Amino acid sequence: MPIRLLACDLDGTLLTKERVPHPQNILAIQRALAAGIAVVPASGRIASSIKQFSAELGLNGMMICSNGSHVLGKAGAELLYVGLSPDAIGITLDYAEWVGVHTSGYTRHELYFLSDTKYGEVYRARVRSVVPKQATFEQVRHMSLLKIILIDDPANIPVHRLALEALLPADIASLTESEPEYLEVLSPDANKGLGLKVLSEALGIPREETAAIGDYLNDVEMVEWAGIGAAVGNAVNEVKAVATIQVGTNDEAGVAQFIDYLIARNTSP
Repeated sequence: MPIRLLACDLDGTLLTKERVPHPQNILAIQRALAAGIAVVPASGRIASSIKQFSAELGLNGMMICSNGSHVLGKAGAELLYVGLSPDAIGITLDYAEWVGVHTSGYTRHELYFLSDTKYGEVYRARVRSVVPKQATFEQVRHMSLLKIILIDDPANIPVHRLALEALLPADIASLTESEPEYLEVLSPDANKGLGLKVLSEALGIPREETAAIGDYLNDVEMVEWAGIGAAVGNAVNEVKAVATIQVGTNDEAGVAQFIDYLIARNTSP
């Protein structure tokens, strides 16, 4: 069956190590659109951070945001919002405040820093398009949050993960990792695979006519759910294990290679 919808991760996949779209990927996306393949950014970033890339790539506002907890359809219409429960927020913030790890909270449109550490500056430099606001742990406890991220040395992330897995019941929160330094806390009903499912159903596109490409742990469900899943060459083994094919790295325009593969597949007799 022809592929009509492609969900594409941003950081580590569509974007180079400088966190900008690879020029070949930009051109390939235009080829995809001309060939009738809708391209949708699927990122851990919030919508306001994705919009600059969507505009640069000439896309129509559809997005899978915050690792699938927030999905926007055509013209930015909200299709899904799955926030954290108050219990999940409270338990996560209690732990983060106790250990003193850098913590960020995310609403639909805003990013809040709850602490001031060197990792905040690392994150600020990477995101660039969104200016974080400062808030206290107490203030954020009462917000409607899509997710919480703990940012720390990669060596400490497994420690935080084990601790939070023990504290957070599986029916109120799920954990994922989007970069070596990031541990993300989400609703158990949120991941990129579920986000892609919601979007494809809204568009009337069956699973078999979807594709996805990614690089990190937060992409596993999406790459596995899609009709055709791809891993860039720099992807972690967990993504490669569920992918249908592997392409070049993010710095080698692996997304462009995947798009050209999909176009050729769609047009072959």
